[in-house]
Order: sequence, then structure tokens, then C-alpha cells
Amino acid sequence: MYERPEVEKLQRALNKMQAYQEDLLGSLQDGLVVVDRQLRVTFLNPAAEELLGISGATADGKPLASLLGDSSPLIPLVARAFETGRAHAEHEASVLNPRGKISVSAVASLLADHSGETRGGVLLLRDLTRIRELEDQVRRAERLTAIGTLVAGIAHEIRNPLMGVRGATQLLQAESSFPPALKEYTDVVIREVDRLNSLVEGMLAFAQPSPPRLVECNVNQIMEEILALEEPVLVRRGITVRRIYDPQIPPIAADPDQIRQVFLNLIRNGAEAMERGGELTVESAYERRSPRCFGLSVAVVKVIDQGPGLSPEARERLFDPFFTTKPTGTGLGLAICHRIVGDHRGSIEVADAEEGGCAATVLLPLGSQ
Repeated sequence: MYERPEVEKLQRALNKMQAYQEDLLGSLQDGLVVVDRQLRVTFLNPAAEELLGISGATADGKPLASLLGDSSPLIPLVARAFETGRAHAEHEASVLNPRGKISVSAVASLLADHSGETRGGVLLLRDLTRIRELEDQVRRAERLTAIGTLVAGIAHEIRNPLMGVRGATQLLQAESSFPPALKEYTDVVIREVDRLNSLVEGMLAFAQPSPPRLVECNVNQIMEEILALEEPVLVRRGITVRRIYDPQIPPIAADPDQIRQVFLNLIRNGAEAMERGGELTVESAYERRSPRCFGLSVAVVKVIDQGPGLSPEARERLFDPFFTTKPTGTGLGLAICHRIVGDHRGSIEVADAEEGGCAATVLLPLGSQ
């Protein structure tokens, strides 16, 4: 028999091995589903629990079909692995969870013990949602590059004639023989030229972006600086600001001027959406290893308004250049925000808020990564 010290030593070694195994399975980004020969679930790792929307304890002992659906092509995929004794792959399939359908790629293989005897099957699920998002981003980047080249050329050609028109109009007003009764018309010309020039400046900012100069920044401080400038305007609109800051957020790696431009645009958009006033909520939070941002630890900033919200069609095109829902908008503000956040290795999205209105969410990597 083992002496007590030896038993305790073996127990510590066993506990250490078990903890290592749990850490290993828990750190996998892909979902891991283990089944027995009757295709009953015996284990789910945390990624599989999140992907399928069910806990391992609830799924334990249930048929795999109850998790994936009777018609899922992944059921025969696992069955073929048992029949042939080798792994099989499915490049794309759908699984259901409480949020709806999710596209996944899958590999089914066998689980064998040290003697080679089959003890069960393993289904490895990879969420393709992020991959599809990255593919969309690449296509979008290619499209925007082409648009940017065209826009830059047009903007340069327009700017010089505009300044000529403005200068000539001002000289005309300065003539001693200029009829005062016509001044209101020349003022309209100057005002419209300035409006067009502002549009041209926005086009150039979109088409010829400056690379960000990254330094460590406090995201809460940046938000407060913007709100200090905007709050008088918000008060006149009948808008109150609700702040929900996480004081423990580490610094982000960002270009302060560019990030101010992003947050300023989101705050102004939220305020303009509330024509009758209301409450504008500004939140910050810390998210470890965000799957939405290449697995980086990020600062999450939300700007939530109480406006009428957006139609699905508008939400799809919200970041497209020159698309706007405002009567006098240029359609470049959010397109520039999207580019700036992308240049910072972050992400931005706009969705319906839980209590109505829109919630704009920005994810920015922390400075220590």
C-alpha cells in the first residue's frame, strides 16, 4: 500500500494534470464535442457551449441530433468516422443556437485510448462567422480603394475651380459699383461654395487617410473631453448624458486625434437622431480576448441613443461612402470612422438598442499587445 505522503503526492499530480487538461480544452477557440458510439454527448468544451448555446451539464447524455438538429449533415459525418475508422471533414454546414443559424466547418474523428481501442468520436467545430466578416472586409477594402482613387482625382479637380469662384465673388462684392441689393445672392454663392469645399475636404480625408500615430490613451478621458465640448449643444437639444465608465480599463493603443473624430461623430449622430431630446448613454468596458477583434483584449465603447432606429436596409449600407439618412449629410462621417477604427485593428458596428434607438459599438485593442 502507498504511504500517505505518496498518496498526497499522486493526488497533487493528478489534480495538476486535470487542471492542465481543463485549461487546454478551455483555451481552444474551436468547439469540441465528444460523443460515445451511440452518438450521445459526453463532453463540450467552453467554445462548443457558446457556439451551440447549451451548457455541457445540460447536453451530457443527450443525442447529438438534439443539439445539431435531425437533418444536420454533421450527424452522418460523425457516423462515417465510426464506420471507416478515419477522420472526415465538412467544409461548411449550419448549426442552430438560440441566436439563429451559424455557419461552421467541421472535422469528425475518433477518440481512442492508449491501446488504440475506439472510445468515442470527436467533432471539432470552427465558427466561420468571423472568417466571413473578414472576407467581407477584404471585399469592402478593395471596393473602397477603387472609390478612394476616383474620389481623390475628382476632389483635386473640383477644389481649385471652387476657390476661384469664391475669390471672384468676394472681389465682385468689393467693387465700389457693386449693387448692395445683389449681396444676398453673392452670399448664397459663397455659402454654397464653402459647403462644397467642406464636402471636398471630407472626400480627400476619406481617400487619402493619414496612418495613425499610436500612443497609449485613456479612452474614458477622451470621451469626457468630447462630452465637455458637446454638452452645451446637447443641453440645448434637450439631451441628457448618462455615463457608465469602467475605471479599470487599461490604456488603448490609438491616435488620439483620430479616435476623437470617431467618438465625436458617433455622439453627434446619436444626438441628431433624437429630435425631441432624450438620454444619450455612453459606456466603456474591458473585454478579455474578444472573439470579435482577432482574439485581442479590447476596450469596448458604446454610444446608445433613443432615436427611431434604422431600417435593415440602412444598417447594411451605413458605412458605405456617400450613403446618408440625413437631408444635408455627406455620407462620409461613418465611412471615415469605419476606416479609422480598422486602421487601429479594431471593429465598429451599429445595432438596435435593447430599449429602442441605436447602439454604436467600437472595439479598440489595448496598448500592451
